[in-house]
This record gives sequence, C-alpha cells and structure tokens, in this order.
Amino acid sequence: MMIAEIFASLFQYLNAWMLIAFVVAAAVVSEKLYFAAFSAVRGRAEQCGRSVNFHRWFRVPVALPGGARRGAALYCPVFAFAALLTVCACLPICTYIPIIDNGADIVQLVQFMLLSEVFVLMSLYAAGTEEALEIARAEMRNMIRFLIPFMALCASVAAYLIKNGLDTDPFSFNSFSLFGQMRSMSWCGITGVVLFVLAVLSQTPQRGAVSGTLLLAEDELTDYDGAQRGIMQIWSVVRSFVVVAVVTYIVFPSDLIGAFGESAAIAWSGQAVNFIVFWLSVAAARIAVVPLCRSAMALVERPLPVDARGGAVYLLTVAAVLLLWYEGIVLSMEAAAF
Repeated sequence: MMIAEIFASLFQYLNAWMLIAFVVAAAVVSEKLYFAAFSAVRGRAEQCGRSVNFHRWFRVPVALPGGARRGAALYCPVFAFAALLTVCACLPICTYIPIIDNGADIVQLVQFMLLSEVFVLMSLYAAGTEEALEIARAEMRNMIRFLIPFMALCASVAAYLIKNGLDTDPFSFNSFSLFGQMRSMSWCGITGVVLFVLAVLSQTPQRGAVSGTLLLAEDELTDYDGAQRGIMQIWSVVRSFVVVAVVTYIVFPSDLIGAFGESAAIAWSGQAVNFIVFWLSVAAARIAVVPLCRSAMALVERPLPVDARGGAVYLLTVAAVLLLWYEGIVLSMEAAAF
C-alpha cells in the first residue's frame, strides 16, 4: 500500500510539472505569435525576428561584463525562474492538482512573483554596468505600476465576494471567477471590472511594443549574453503570461466550459477541455487584448499633461475600486431588503 501511494504521488507531481511545462511553452509560442502579428502590422519583421530567437541564447558562450559579480549574475536568473514556476505550482489553472495549495493562492502568487523579481534585480545589479542599473530601475517602476492595480483588483474582488455570501477563503484563486456574478451585476459593477481589466492588462510588465514582454531588447546589455540571458528572457515572457492568465480567469466562463466537457462525456469531468480552451483564451488575450488595452490607456493619457500621464492608471484603479465598492453596497442593501 505504501509503495502504491508513493507511485500515485509521483504520478501527480509528474503530471503537474508536465502541465507547467506546457504553460511555459504556450507563453513562448504566444510571444512569438505576438511578434509575428506586430511585424505584419508595423512592418518591422527583421527587428522582431531577432528578438524572439530563444534558442540562440542557449547556443552562444556565456558572456558577462568585466566588472560583474560572476556568481550572482550567473545563478540568480535560475532562482528567479524557479520562483516563477512555483507560482504556476500553486495555481489551479496551471495544473489539475496544485502542488502548493493552502487556500490563499493569490497571496502566494504575489509573494513568489516578488521573490522572482528580487532575484532578477540582483542579477541585473550584479552585472555592474550603468546600462544594467538603468534596466533594473525601469523594471522596478514597471512592477510597481502593475502591482498597485493588481492588488487593488484582488482586494476589491475579495471584498465583493464576501458581501455576496462567499463561504470559502476570499483569496482562494478558485473563488475569483466573476463570470457568474457579472450576469447579475449592475452597470457599476461591470464597469468596475472592465476598468480593472484595462488597468492591469495595460500595465502588464513589458518594456514596450517593439520588445514585447522581453526583459531585454536585442540591442540592450549586449555584453550579458548566453544561457543566463535566455533564462531571464523566458522568465519575463512567462511572468507576463501568468499575469494575463490571472486576469483572464476572472472573466473566463469556467462553469460553462466545464459543463460542456461533462456533456461531451470527456474524462476528468471536462478538465481537459477547460484547460485547453482556457489557455487558448489566454494566448488570444496576450496577442490581441493586451495591445488593445495599452492602446486604450495611451488614448486616456493623451489629453493629460506629460507630467501627469503616469497617474492615469492610478485614477482608473481608484474609479474601479469605488465602482466595485458601490456594487457591494447595493448587494448588501438588496440582501437586507429580503
């Protein structure tokens, strides 16, 4: 019996890591498709083509700047990528049976993402060049601009779910699907969710449209090359892909897809169908919805003074928080009336 339990546990772990590997592959393929679409629209095929040659970084010899701290510059990207895979291990969307599960997946997600971010910043600072320091500062600014609306989204959704009578952990990722609740929301609640999606996806960590979600553009930090650069590039792609997945899950009709799988008599109660359709939706969101959200945010910022444009995302976040808060008050009043 003990041997059977051990083999069952090993199979669950193997299955989980195979699905996590699929998520990493889906992130890389989606990024390549994004660059292909961007090249078709903007006509910059040569520049974009060089930026997504992931294999090249693992073929060339390791190169570091002359004043780099060799240990941190080489190994911190590995630790960053490992921490990011731990994010996938605690999300039920990345595996049928989460390896790490304590009922507060959202908190785990943020903590592990911050941990992986720390390792990336350590590797950039260890490179020791002024260009690397500037990239590290830009990365910190991008992460802060993303975390504020993302955490506001999580807190607002949790507060709304509590007012809606949620009887489980409000920060459990399984509770964050709002598709069913949105059908009974007023226009205030729906507008708040839409503003949150716009604010978070428009701030999905990336340096710009030309470089996509890659941490380093082709012409940046050229003396930091080899496998460690490739790991950091894949890390940045998977990190942004997971962010898009979390936002997509909030508005994704999980119940409908699961019901379709069950009606089709598919094994695992429709989990396979749900898994595939969900990640296809995430890929579509990464390729099409994220650029649209960034373009919409640019339109919102355009009438503002140059010095005030950076605050537009925070104003949208505050408006979204107030709308969902008002929706929660309306829900409480309706419950009290009965």
